[in-house]
Amino acid sequence: MIGAGTVIVIGSGPSGAMAAYELVRQGSDVILLESGATLPQGMLVRLMGRNLFRRTYTERMEDGNAHASADGVSPEWWYDLSPGGLSNHWTGAVPRFAPEDFHEGERLHERYRWPVSYGDLLPYYAQVERLLSLSSDSKDVPNLPAGQPVYRRSLSPDWESVAAQATCRGQGMTVLPLADGTPSMVVGRSTAFNSYTNLIAPLVGNPRFQLITGAHALSIEYSGSKRRVEAVVYADKATNTQHRLEAAAVVVACGALHSTKLLFDSACPEFPDGLGNASGILGQYLHDHPRDWWTFELEKPLSRPSPPVYLTRLPYHASPPLLATSWTIGLMPSTGEKILSLTPMKTHRFAAQVFGTMVPTERHHVQPDAALKDSFGRPKLSICLQYDDSVVKNMISARDHLLSLMADAGYRGALTRTPTRITPGSSVHYGGTIRMHRSPRYGMLDSWNRLHEISNLLVVDASCFTTGAEKNPTLTAMALAARAADRLVQDLSRGGTIEA
Repeated sequence: MIGAGTVIVIGSGPSGAMAAYELVRQGSDVILLESGATLPQGMLVRLMGRNLFRRTYTERMEDGNAHASADGVSPEWWYDLSPGGLSNHWTGAVPRFAPEDFHEGERLHERYRWPVSYGDLLPYYAQVERLLSLSSDSKDVPNLPAGQPVYRRSLSPDWESVAAQATCRGQGMTVLPLADGTPSMVVGRSTAFNSYTNLIAPLVGNPRFQLITGAHALSIEYSGSKRRVEAVVYADKATNTQHRLEAAAVVVACGALHSTKLLFDSACPEFPDGLGNASGILGQYLHDHPRDWWTFELEKPLSRPSPPVYLTRLPYHASPPLLATSWTIGLMPSTGEKILSLTPMKTHRFAAQVFGTMVPTERHHVQPDAALKDSFGRPKLSICLQYDDSVVKNMISARDHLLSLMADAGYRGALTRTPTRITPGSSVHYGGTIRMHRSPRYGMLDSWNRLHEISNLLVVDASCFTTGAEKNPTLTAMALAARAADRLVQDLSRGGTIEA
């Protein structure tokens, strides 16, 4: 029976699912609101650690933005409003952040130092990795701490010579850490780990948990006299009616931009520019992973990498602050290549995906559109983001860097396909618009993901990131969500008394 001390969690993507899972596990009553209603459906066939076939039959990802940035390039905003969110589509890449990722930005300014450290997240990384059934190597490599794999994987012997060359440059080369599950499976979903199937579905039937699908959060109600949020108003998409749910605390995990939009939509007399937005930084410090995808061909063949090979960033001391790239080297995108990866046959042709970083500033932001409305009559978001020349040059130089490293290892090669444009949003890794910082001057959230101005309102998705690393964000977002939920349980056990 859901009681008066109920926590409302908004969003069933990886961060929201992790928060709900941890809250229920520790005895809290939870109502989870999910905008989508169609449960994830798909097909995944894995054999000997290879994904031979995957397809999703759920709602397709949507692009919610139709505005151009200052340079005329329209940023993309991909999301999936269905149970499990973007985990219905992801590759499952879950590298840890390195200790330096939480403080290297301080070389530029104190606003870029996270209020948490690698040590703070260490136990939560391990907890989440167990739930993800992590497949990875168990050894640290430069600039990437090892996780705690459930399934251990390692590089093919011939790739070790390339890894040795990477070490000479202060980089690491390993297998990409993945939420890949058991080496062989046939399941009715499109990914080995889906946050709905793996975390939320097991909670259904628990008397402390209630899932409401087709419930699109419209606003969060704030009491100025109590200085707390008291309720969430949501639209029932099936009946086109509105409902109000009271709560002891609210955990927001709608995805980086939807969470930001929800706080804008929850403006009230005390916070006319967005809920909790006392310093005026809601929506600012938007950052993204510039993404580059290309193919290359080597003169000498190497083993087909499955799982993909992961090349870590250059050393922190040798790179400008918050300017780095990582490389993922995998199979060419064809079913035939996936099948051939089960054999010892080698190949000359590979695909590379590169993630870069950028320095988040107030100039990169989202804000309510002055004219356009969404289907609920609320302002759409306008996205203002463009990549500086230094970011673009860094991405382009990453192509030459990888080919140079391969050549030094004895494998000369050349690009066979390069993209025409590096487009904001294409990596689906927006973050930073409700950022964490010890000072309310530079962040909206404290070190426990609670709003500085409203202690019973938490934000736990990638919008909380102080800066972006060149690594996939999901594992770190889930670890932060688990940590925040852990602390929220303690706060609620004291009758809602919040301690620093």
